Amino acid sequence: MKRHPLPTSSEPVIVIGGGPAGLASAAELAFHGVRSVLVEPRTEVSYARPRAKTTSPRTMEHFRRWGVADEIRRRAPLSPAWNRRVVFCDRLDGTVITEFHEVFGLSDGPHHLFAESGQQVGQPLVEDVLRAHVRSTGLVDLRLGHRVTALREDADSVTVTVEGPDGSTYVLTALYALGCDGGSSLARRTIGAVLHGTSAPAANLNAVFRSAALRPAMGDALHYWAIGPRVPGAVGPLDRAGLWWASLAGVEGSCDAEGAAGLVAALVGRPAAELDIEILSTDPWTPRMLLSDRFGSDRVFLVGESAHLNPPFGGHGFNTCVGDAVNIGWKLAAVLNGWGGPHLLRTYEAERRRVAEQTIASATTNLRATGRGLAHTAEDLQRTKNEEFHSLGLTLGYTYAGSPVIDDGGPADGGRTAGLTAPPPVDVETYVPSTAAGGRLPHVWTRPGRALYDDLGPAFTLLLPDDGNAEKTENADGSAAGNAVREAGRVVARAEEGKVPLTVLRRTDHGVGAHDFLLVRPDQHIAWRGARLDDIDLSLVTGHGRTG
Repeated sequence: MKRHPLPTSSEPVIVIGGGPAGLASAAELAFHGVRSVLVEPRTEVSYARPRAKTTSPRTMEHFRRWGVADEIRRRAPLSPAWNRRVVFCDRLDGTVITEFHEVFGLSDGPHHLFAESGQQVGQPLVEDVLRAHVRSTGLVDLRLGHRVTALREDADSVTVTVEGPDGSTYVLTALYALGCDGGSSLARRTIGAVLHGTSAPAANLNAVFRSAALRPAMGDALHYWAIGPRVPGAVGPLDRAGLWWASLAGVEGSCDAEGAAGLVAALVGRPAAELDIEILSTDPWTPRMLLSDRFGSDRVFLVGESAHLNPPFGGHGFNTCVGDAVNIGWKLAAVLNGWGGPHLLRTYEAERRRVAEQTIASATTNLRATGRGLAHTAEDLQRTKNEEFHSLGLTLGYTYAGSPVIDDGGPADGGRTAGLTAPPPVDVETYVPSTAAGGRLPHVWTRPGRALYDDLGPAFTLLLPDDGNAEKTENADGSAAGNAVREAGRVVARAEEGKVPLTVLRRTDHGVGAHDFLLVRPDQHIAWRGARLDDIDLSLVTGHGRTG
């Protein structure tokens, strides 16, 4: 094998893997002006297997921050306005048992709970849009057709060995590496992390097929769950021109195209020949519920499925990967840009592990209600499957409360740096907007088409309420506490001293917590809420540690 000279990367971050986690990581770093090298073996994105199909409102809000949400919607074949319905039936040409509506956070217009509706769209299309986006930033060296074969971490750098398309090898060095390389992650093995958990006892089969003749008797829907056949499963459109996906539960042994066509036809309730089914791809898979015992080391961090794997029921896997990327991305940028403190990167695992645990738990619940565990009555289906289709409490309501960099008025010690204190339990199905520290800033529209999120700065944003509280505050005993605008000036001065980018906004909305002073992080989560701006501890929220 030829060996080229060993070039040294001038970029501070190497991203290993260019799936959703890697592309999102590079996009978040670029959003904050940080350069990266992204190494990905695939030169082209394959549309043969759509993989993830559900993009949550929260992920679309991140895409809105990067400026790609509109492009994804423009190219997606299925718009939220077209359909937001899931049907359970005996067969697709049979009888409806029950239905779910307004699923997956989809909305046909502006919504009061989120700035972006969910979107049904295949993962390959999202990857293509993100590839074009990271190229357009001029901050991402996108090396397609290249593969990382080795990784070494030293005290002050990381080094990767890369195999190029022609088989030659070269070396890159950087300050940090992000392991976005999936379930068989080289990065995870290199730092000595191990996945723990379980796998389902039976394999499933996904198929993509074409059938212009398939017109379900119960009308249009995003999912049709057929529970009558010997092998139950779900079918749904990938476009409105005859391209479909199917997921079949508990398929034993191998299954060729003819066998897959027969299983799909059984879900419909008509002969395969009559449906003119053309199987385009099949993909056997086993549901896995796995969580890494570590999310990173000093200079290598695991993002997405290198750190956690969960069943796809509910559509949370891809979305959790993007959430990981945003969390570690802004924190790495803060450190590299000189204002993030020495503790900031350690909070990545502390904050994202709990989200991964909640996601795995919900997806496992949905898995148990699928396949052999699938209910057969409308009442039982509504009870056991609703969480799968209505999960805004999980996707919008997760919190980083108790994190070492969330200033919630907790003690300076008490072991906070080791992890998170226990937050309120998450109600998967129901999202209640809150301005409690650690949670996502509640969305509001400030004018038609303009969200409060659109006015936030790229780093920290201080929100001042637009009422009497913005002019003066009072102590608990009623004495004057000082002019809030003057206090804001002192916060700005402290931020400038610590080189912390800070945007100050006067809120013009009257949404949740309209009378609170809020300090919002780059990821739109609330770092601090209070009545006195002088109480803000910038040192704490930026990872330098609590002052005083």
